[in-house]
Amino acid sequence: MGFIGRVPTPIPLTSSDIPDLPATKITSGAFPAIDGSNLTGISTDFVKVATASGTAQSSLSSIEIALDESYAKFLLYWNWKPETDNATLLAYLSTDNGSSYYTSSNNYKYGTDILYVNTDSVSDVDYSDGNNQIKLSKEVGNNTSNGEGNSLTIDISPIMTEGSVNQSNRITWWGTRMSDGNGIRTMIGTATLEASYVLKVNKIKLQPGSGNIEDYFYTLYGMKQ
Repeated sequence: MGFIGRVPTPIPLTSSDIPDLPATKITSGAFPAIDGSNLTGISTDFVKVATASGTAQSSLSSIEIALDESYAKFLLYWNWKPETDNATLLAYLSTDNGSSYYTSSNNYKYGTDILYVNTDSVSDVDYSDGNNQIKLSKEVGNNTSNGEGNSLTIDISPIMTEGSVNQSNRITWWGTRMSDGNGIRTMIGTATLEASYVLKVNKIKLQPGSGNIEDYFYTLYGMKQ
């Protein structure tokens, strides 16, 4: 007696047994929307907050980056090349959204160590127990053909007014500098804002000690408490 009904798919299954899906089924939106409400293990505690870039800039003396107070900490990935060779990179902090920045003597304490990786004996230590600025880097080169410039990862930790764990505004940075002589350097540093142990940092300004910024790229990530 012959088979009644649809013929079962043969085993093993071959490509000829699978019908093609018409393109119209894809482009017309025939597929149901994917509902991600039941997905687990996806964290929203580490969020890209801002990103910006510019090349061949002229008269760009500084860049200000807002620090949204809904985040507890920030990671700033900063890359730049100065317009003028042998440049210093400075940072200033604000607690009033950039209306003003702390620029008085003894507002900051900082310390940085620049390691000369092409020798086993040179370490350039720069520190201040009271200053009107934070010195993040120095002797940054601007020769494009040599790949000179400066890249830093900056950890920004605003004061935690909710507890007693972090009772100052702090930043820590590490990265690489190609110097004015194309010498590679490794650097690490830390700083605190001494002007206030109550107000929370909500903006940072980066600028050369002299001259302007020619090229830059940065991405800011925020972390929830």
